[in-house]
Amino acid sequence: MAARSGQEYVESLKKRSPCVYLGGRRIADVTAEPLFQEPIRAIAEQYDMQIDPAYRDVTTYTSPTSGAPVSTSFLVPYTREDLVKKRKHFKLRADHNFGFMGRAPDFMNQFVTGWHLMADRFARGGARFGENATRYYEYVREHDLFLTHMLINPQIDRSKTPPQQEDPFLHLGRVRDTRDGIVVRGAKMLGTMAPITEEVAVIPFGGVPPGDDAYALVFGIPSNTPGLTFICRETVAPLPRSRFDHPLSSRFEEMDCIAVFDDVLVPWERVLVDGSAGSGEIINTLGADFGALLNVQTSARLLSQLEFFCGLAMKLADAIGITGFLHIQEKLGEMLSQMEIARAVFYGSEAMAQRLANGVWVPGGHGLRAFHLQSGKVYSRFVEIVQTLAAGGFFYAPSEADLASPEVRPYIDKYVRGRAGVSAEERITLFKLAWDVTGETFAQRMQQYVRFYSGDPIRLTAGFYAQYDKMPLFEIVERALGRRDGQPIPISADDASAPVPYQPDTRGMAGTYAATSLPAQSKERN
Repeated sequence: MAARSGQEYVESLKKRSPCVYLGGRRIADVTAEPLFQEPIRAIAEQYDMQIDPAYRDVTTYTSPTSGAPVSTSFLVPYTREDLVKKRKHFKLRADHNFGFMGRAPDFMNQFVTGWHLMADRFARGGARFGENATRYYEYVREHDLFLTHMLINPQIDRSKTPPQQEDPFLHLGRVRDTRDGIVVRGAKMLGTMAPITEEVAVIPFGGVPPGDDAYALVFGIPSNTPGLTFICRETVAPLPRSRFDHPLSSRFEEMDCIAVFDDVLVPWERVLVDGSAGSGEIINTLGADFGALLNVQTSARLLSQLEFFCGLAMKLADAIGITGFLHIQEKLGEMLSQMEIARAVFYGSEAMAQRLANGVWVPGGHGLRAFHLQSGKVYSRFVEIVQTLAAGGFFYAPSEADLASPEVRPYIDKYVRGRAGVSAEERITLFKLAWDVTGETFAQRMQQYVRFYSGDPIRLTAGFYAQYDKMPLFEIVERALGRRDGQPIPISADDASAPVPYQPDTRGMAGTYAATSLPAQSKERN
């Protein structure tokens, strides 16, 4: 197979029958469920984009195994030009939904590409596991599948490690192995978009405590695997929901799910880390180098959102004639300056790109990671500014039905318009859009998502400090104290990019969680 169309994606969903519960009821056909139809359409549009003649030179490349066009999100960049192509691809797909679908297919495509690039590290548990990493990547690439992932243990008792819980299989763990594969039991959170995906990738995020090898599992399985159940949260975009009244939430709801594994058999060919003795060490030393490529995708999404918010804020302010006020200009200037910093980091990391020892090109420096760590605060500030600009105008926006009323419409046109030249309908649509992304439940979910989509921001930021090469900065202080008198002042390098090292002594698959931030393993189960 090659890069798919949207219709082929929808047909694939119809053939599957994953065990999905929504509002207490079993969903027999996810494509027929009204709540899922608009998100499915949005994902189908992304599949159509990759084969559209207007985009396909950016969105596809030639598969090294089949010779067919496949998604650029799977491309391993062996040249700087490849890295630029991946960036264009990720930004295009993020711009399609204004950054409001964080778990569209391209995210997980890059995720499993990272698995392939770390095949040698998975092979430390046995050669076949490294081979499985590459085979799984190629399988997903050649079939153009849509994946979700399950990374985090349920929030039951965070003060205890998995085997210390009242039931040792509350957290997903290995029960036993068989001739055909391993049997796993327990739960994981959160499977974003799980009901409308085709595969589930599992890996423990942040590492595992010493001795908890049975919970060190990495594998990928079909979403309709027997024994796998998805339990959906309550929707943040309840129906009916028109595009006029809810411009984004009507299309881009990303359903989150709990995944319950009830003695699920994972075939050996789908296993990368099997939970046997020593598996924890493999998980905890996977390293962070190829995470730089995933950061391109996540940064593209956030940059799309910041660009969207800047445009929205300025049009909102202009529509009601407040752009001449100094305090409004200051707020809009703040948003624009933050957006331009984000742009400089996003494109600058590419300008500082470097080639790793294996020939793979990655963004240079630590800018993308630093941008990511600040994203929650910046995003929340943008939301706050838009809410301040709109003020009570949020509650001064009649509905689409009101505009259709011949009795009410004349009043609306007279009293709900904006400044001269801005019609009531134009003003209303802007305020509807602003409320959709700052006030609706959809907006609250997105703000929480931006803050926590890659883990605890406190641990992530602390990890950034712990791993940072501090010596060059310490040397500046030493010079200020007069301890380097007579020594030449360093001249800034031609290439300012900092290395992205593989750090085998760092806990966590992303190299960000310090050992002291995790519960200690106990010899006795509580």
